[in-house]
Amino acid sequence: MGLDDVVDTLERVEQLLADGQTGPTQDSLSWQRASDDANIQLGKACAMLGTCRQLRDGTNNYVSIVELSFNAIERSFQFYLVEMTAAESADYLTHEDVFGDVAARNIFSDYEIASRIDAFRSEHRSRFYYDIDRPGRDFALAMHDLAEAIHQYLVEFADAHSRCGCER
Repeated sequence: MGLDDVVDTLERVEQLLADGQTGPTQDSLSWQRASDDANIQLGKACAMLGTCRQLRDGTNNYVSIVELSFNAIERSFQFYLVEMTAAESADYLTHEDVFGDVAARNIFSDYEIASRIDAFRSEHRSRFYYDIDRPGRDFALAMHDLAEAIHQYLVEFADAHSRCGCER
């Protein structure tokens, strides 16, 4: 593959975006409408967790499991905030905005769940992402378990079972 291939592929991506013709949507997200902010966040969290499940069962790609788990937690938090408050996704421009709002609302009682996750997210996520540290299997699986637990807790709390796309 040469430079011409890179240029051709980049032009294809740019053209698809310019035309607004990106192709069929992901099946698990196809029921969502652009105006349905909470469900978009919920669907993205479900999709990330589903990918984690596949990776967990089929590979030892721990970096991807950790990254997707962090993303799924953040999307689950964002779903809850948009669903249960007057917030919109556009209100959250940084990771810290999402975690800070969840912490401020004391959603997880007095356990400081969001603050605790944000503390190790801010310290360790970039270290894993940039390969300064490498997450091991136990941490990756625990992160996925944490993402699943948070997601299900928030889905139950928001009474959104019928809209959750996770396979149980």
